[in-house]
Parts: sequence; structure tokens; C-alpha cells
Amino acid sequence: MKIQFREKGEISGEVLLEALESEQWHREQAYQQENCTRKLLQSLRDKCCGGSWLSLVLLVSIVIFSQTWLILYLLKIWGSFYTPAGHIVYKDSLGKLHHVHFSWSNCGESSDPVQLKLLKVNPDPVLLDGNITLDLNSVLTENLMSPIKAVVEVERRIGWLWVKIPCLDGLGSCSYEDVCELVPFSLPEPCPDPFPRFKLPCRCPALKGHYVVKDGMFSIANIVTILPAWLVSGDYYVHGMAYKNGKRLGCYTVYASISY
Repeated sequence: MKIQFREKGEISGEVLLEALESEQWHREQAYQQENCTRKLLQSLRDKCCGGSWLSLVLLVSIVIFSQTWLILYLLKIWGSFYTPAGHIVYKDSLGKLHHVHFSWSNCGESSDPVQLKLLKVNPDPVLLDGNITLDLNSVLTENLMSPIKAVVEVERRIGWLWVKIPCLDGLGSCSYEDVCELVPFSLPEPCPDPFPRFKLPCRCPALKGHYVVKDGMFSIANIVTILPAWLVSGDYYVHGMAYKNGKRLGCYTVYASISY
């Protein structure tokens, strides 16, 4: 206990007595708590452990271990619950889990008119303000004419959670009655670079054929100026499905890590 003295080094008897009574009260409270805890442990020992302290320690250790394991298990289940289907991970030689920065998968059928055989993007993570190298191999088995309906779901990882991005200004998790109307390149304007260079369609109709791009480099720096605020550096999961008159054209999922 520390007592603050006056300038002459004297304190009144009342102040000293009050301080001593306060200290005595705290001692009694600590003693009562200690005594209560001791009685509780003794009662627990006598009832469930046959009067053995060693058995009580083992029992408490088992309970603590079980609770810890349960908490870790629930956290694992929680993380798995918020991991979207199609999100791809892999384990290295040491068993450590890694996220694949850029990956895609076909969630449709081999009979769908839109068949993606290969899609690679470099660098990885994708840099929005730099050059991107694209490898593409796709096949259209029929002409894609307007209207083409599409349903897109976008999720972003925040910590362990995957949060669905709502549809904001036509971007995010949206449903489109006709994606052809969203294309900003209308006739008679020519398709801008890099579409002519890679011999890719930039508007509807997209004619059936085999489309291949090998080490195609282009820049998307201009896209950065029109991106919404939520599209910043992070991990994203995209699930997209397209239809024509109720018939599925294709279904694909993409996982990408974006850096800006």
C-alpha cells in the first residue's frame, strides 16, 4: 500500500485508519475467494475423482483439451462454410494450404456451345495498372446472337469470410437480360485493340469458330478509371452462367487475386 504524505510528512489518523481498513477489506475478499475456490476443488475432487488430486488434474486437462479442439474444429468448419464452391486450393509438400491466385473451372457440360479449353493470365496476382499476358483457347459451336441472358455472382474474401458483392451500377452479383446491350463497341465503329490483333469478337453476334490467343499482351489501365470502389486489391470469386432462350450456353467459375 502506498500513502501520499503531505508537505510536512504528516497524515491524519482518520486517513491512515481508512487506508488500513480498505487494505484489510481487500485481504478478506481475497481470502474468501481463495477459500471458496479451494472448497470447490476439494468438493469436485471428492465427488468425481475419489479424493485424488492427480485424477482431478487429469480431468481438468482433458476438459481444456476437448474445448480447445472443439473451438478449432468449429473455426475450420466456419472457414469451409464460407469458401465458395469452385474455390481451388492446394497443399505443398509440407502439407501447408495455399490459395491458387488465378484458376478457372467449367461448371457446365461438354455439350454447351461455349467451350473454354485454356485460360491463363500473367502476372499473377493480376495487376490492374500494368500489362497483362493472355493465353486463350476456346470454341464456339454456334453463333451467339442477341439476346443472351447472364447471371453473375461475385464474392470477395475478407479474412476467413467470403462476402457476396451486391449488384452496384451494373457490376457485381447481377442478372443481365442481354449482355450484348452492355458492349460499348457498336457498329459502324471498328473493334478497338486488342480485339483485331487477337482476332476476337468485340460485339454480338459472336460467330462460331475456334479462338486462340498465345502470349497476347495488352493493357487494361483505362479500365481502372471506371472500376467501382469495392474492386480493390484482394481475392475474388466469380461464377457466371449464360443462356439463350432458356438453353444454357456455358457456365464457368474464376478465382483471381487482384493487385492495384
